[in-house]
Amino acid sequence: MPTNRPLSRRRLLKDGVAAAGGAALWSAAPTAARSNRAPAVVTARRFKAWISRGEGTTRTRLEEVMLKPISGRQVVVRTEATNLCYSNVPPVLGIQPASAAAATPAAAALAAPNGARRMNDMAVIQGHGGIGIVEAVGPDVRRVQVGDRVCVSGTPHCGACYRCLRGRSDMCQFLSAIGADDLVAVAELRDGTPVYENSHIGGLAELMVTFEEWVVPIFTKASATDVGMACSCVAVAGLGATASPGLAMVEPASIVAVLGCGPLGLSAVQGARIAGASTIIAIDPIKARRDVAMKVGATHVLDPNIESDRLVARVRSMATWPTDRLWSGGRNPAGRRPGAGADFVIEAVGLDHVKPKLESGPDPTGILPMQQGYQMCALGGHYITTGLPRGNITLPGSLFAIGGVTHHAGQAGGASPMRDIPRFVQLMEKGQYLTAPMATTVVPLEGTLDAYEQVAYRTTITALMLGA
Repeated sequence: MPTNRPLSRRRLLKDGVAAAGGAALWSAAPTAARSNRAPAVVTARRFKAWISRGEGTTRTRLEEVMLKPISGRQVVVRTEATNLCYSNVPPVLGIQPASAAAATPAAAALAAPNGARRMNDMAVIQGHGGIGIVEAVGPDVRRVQVGDRVCVSGTPHCGACYRCLRGRSDMCQFLSAIGADDLVAVAELRDGTPVYENSHIGGLAELMVTFEEWVVPIFTKASATDVGMACSCVAVAGLGATASPGLAMVEPASIVAVLGCGPLGLSAVQGARIAGASTIIAIDPIKARRDVAMKVGATHVLDPNIESDRLVARVRSMATWPTDRLWSGGRNPAGRRPGAGADFVIEAVGLDHVKPKLESGPDPTGILPMQQGYQMCALGGHYITTGLPRGNITLPGSLFAIGGVTHHAGQAGGASPMRDIPRFVQLMEKGQYLTAPMATTVVPLEGTLDAYEQVAYRTTITALMLGA
């Protein structure tokens, strides 16, 4: 029954809707105490979740947990599908990167500052969100209603913070509050151990409990597999980099090069095709992925192992214009300011967490392809990076200083979740974004770890976990 008892800090902590510290308390506590609105919605039920805790390769186990009461801006979503993102391979499978020595310095560059808690000591549901049906909402939620189909985005979009108001919702400031000390307990194990979610959005469970800024309503009756693919963090990032105005809108008849043909890179290939690019060069060491790239929109494919140190020159030779007559709109392929090169380059390679069982690329740290991507971009062109390499890149100083290449870096390829995710769903529904060649492994909740092995060793393109 609803109650009008005032909310105290003691009661909030007892109910598990706040973590230690004022910032987390403010994030989780219902504003009912401040605005005289209705009290928290309470939904107590058991559900299955993949819980990661401790060290080693057995750190993730399927367990039954009890949902805690929700409040404020919290939303409970029944999971329909979740993408098994490659970047979650280490925390889910408990393995170290193939190039551990190179991983140490850069790994902390964007990490949350050290706090009172350590993530590996906590019981955490991994996963970068997913899609599902809203089952309950806190009293302060306005964006969605019970029964809505939603995407739990890999990037929040509050629409009110400093960055959202300046057109960079991919850098929404709520993204900075996802460290161990920021997380709020959403459930508990049988022994009372609190359970948290990766980034407030852990999708490897029958239920997701998140905050309103992470949820995007989607109005579609398409299958869970199709919607789960189109709304996955990798698809959103790839389409965001090429079919969204967030960073650099790919122009009709332009020349696009995409390094890396995992699900993010292949989505970028599709976005370039949708945007009207006339030449799309897809680069990946794995033949099966190059074959899929040709099916979804690439006009040319290259193997970086075969091209080796000639890769940049090869792309430049393919990225030319019909005429070199400058007074007739031509491009000079040589000279001090050569016009050859891709108009848009999208880097989607990143680090090898483990050595692939199929063809390996030339650099497991992801640094070499990131450098090559910059150098194969035409002077005056646009370079969009999306991968997660380990280490520092080195570029020719003069090229970087006055070469005219515009580098665009952002979360999710610069996609604006509330604006772009419904658009991407439309692209899927109209047959412009192709999901069938992309969603190559689809498993129930119980098959998640086996599917993650395929993701880790790159023997599949995209793996999706289906909920109950």
